[in-house]
Amino acid sequence: MKENKKPRKAGPEDKEKISRVGRRHQKEAKKKRKVIIVLILVVGAVLAVGGIFNIPYINVVREGGSWIGERFSGDTEEGPASPDYAFLTEPLSGRYNSGEVEILLALCNSTDTSDAIVGLALLTYDVEGAKGELYILPEITTAYNAFGEEIELSQALGEEGGADLLRSTVNNMTGADVDYLVRMGFPDGVLSIQRLGFPSMLMEEDEVLVNPISNEYSYIDARQEVGDADRIISYLLAGNAEDINIARVKRAGEYLPGAFAVIRVVDISQLQESLDHLEGDDLIDPSPGSREDELRYLASMIQAFADIDEGKLVYRGVPRVEVLNGCGVPDLGKKVGDELTAKGVAVAGTGGNAKTTVDGEEVNDFSHERSSIIYRSQDKRVVAYAEYLAVLLAVNEVSYEPGPGPEVVLIAGRDRAG
Repeated sequence: MKENKKPRKAGPEDKEKISRVGRRHQKEAKKKRKVIIVLILVVGAVLAVGGIFNIPYINVVREGGSWIGERFSGDTEEGPASPDYAFLTEPLSGRYNSGEVEILLALCNSTDTSDAIVGLALLTYDVEGAKGELYILPEITTAYNAFGEEIELSQALGEEGGADLLRSTVNNMTGADVDYLVRMGFPDGVLSIQRLGFPSMLMEEDEVLVNPISNEYSYIDARQEVGDADRIISYLLAGNAEDINIARVKRAGEYLPGAFAVIRVVDISQLQESLDHLEGDDLIDPSPGSREDELRYLASMIQAFADIDEGKLVYRGVPRVEVLNGCGVPDLGKKVGDELTAKGVAVAGTGGNAKTTVDGEEVNDFSHERSSIIYRSQDKRVVAYAEYLAVLLAVNEVSYEPGPGPEVVLIAGRDRAG
């Protein structure tokens, strides 16, 4: 017969062992919770920094928010007003541009795109409004290289860090944030116009055109039709240091609408094929990748501006600057005007005096010991150019005063008389 054994009751020693094991498990659980909390905080901090500063690869929060926003807004009436052009997607981040995209076009004197620039334009495309701006820039303006030396902006690409130098100078001059730098040689530009079949021009008056590469002169009579691509570009780039902005803006506004009308009816694949003679290494910065992708991006840029409705593409140039004598020193306005011209600044006039009002009557104001700059418009391009001019001339006082006349005014004080 088996004996029935009664279970043994836990004694004091067993209870002590159980409590020690429990305490050890509790400590290990607390450590694990601390490690998990620290990891969550670290990951959260990294993602927050990536989202705030839009750092590639760790900007998951911003990219995720954009992705969700695009998906939820895709079926609403507030979606992008423009077609989905390739260049609206940033090459590095893959993010879709929904605001303004700014493209700096530099036409160089050869296919070696580190050579001298013979034409500059900033093209701004407004995605929501399907409108744009072509802003002509004088390549003869002054820039500062990596050593702080004054150079002509046309030489920027030949300097150390040339692309960044060109971008930063244009950003300072225009208040822009250049998204793309497109570099094209003059010969490539000529061939592109030929292959795209741009319209010819009918000269309204006698013209003397200078080829910016060969410096050869072409004498064109009034009522003569010009269809050669090299002379078309020479015509668009023509103008001397005093009126280069006015001349180029006027000619672009007259000729380009007809050229865009030709492009508008060309299929995007045909447009890309017509550009396949272009070199792809330095064509677009930042590059979307392969040569084919660069041509696809460039074709989409051209197509986007061609698709803009008439009247929604504005043609402008940097402001001309009026110089006023603010201290009464004879011929000071002319002296300062010549200084500005030498730095590539277009001058609107130098014969006036600064004015002030005394007892309701306007009189000359020759009390200015220090020079100052006034801008008449709060347009961001005008404000940026006034501030750029202040740096160029070491002028400390820049202010806004609405009024008629040139958009930027330099009051020459006694400090410029030496």
